[in-house]
Amino acid sequence: MKILFIIISFYLSLLSDVKFTETKYLSALDIEMTKKGIMNLSNNILTLNYTKPSIEVVKYYEDKLTLQDDKNELKEYTYEEYPKIEYFGLLIKSIVNNNYENLDNMFEIKKEKNKRTLTAKSSVSGTIDYLEVFNKDTKLSSIIFYMINDDKITIETIN
Repeated sequence: MKILFIIISFYLSLLSDVKFTETKYLSALDIEMTKKGIMNLSNNILTLNYTKPSIEVVKYYEDKLTLQDDKNELKEYTYEEYPKIEYFGLLIKSIVNNNYENLDNMFEIKKEKNKRTLTAKSSVSGTIDYLEVFNKDTKLSSIIFYMINDDKITIETIN
């Protein structure tokens, strides 16, 4: 009974809202930008609701990404036109779901105690060099994307 409760709690925590900060370092400009928001994965749709410094909603669907800004203008990008966008959605969904099997064809995955290192294979190496995923106990703590142009994106959960 105790194990069942732990499993149910774990899966419910994946479906609940997760507060996060996202920090982007742009190497060419030597600047850092930080956003705060809430992440939710429901019905295989990953939603990133940015709340600070401005309001923006990013949704990763099965076949497209949508961006809605603070003026309610909606932009849509299909993965067919922009395949690199699909990689990020797939990566974040897989990491949040703790399901790395579907990433085997894109990354070499090395697991340590509370850290996973995903090194890009040739199919995605034109954008991402590698990323690190850190867990605290069984919960996602942070994801750090290291890009080939020396940019870096860090997503840290607050919950």
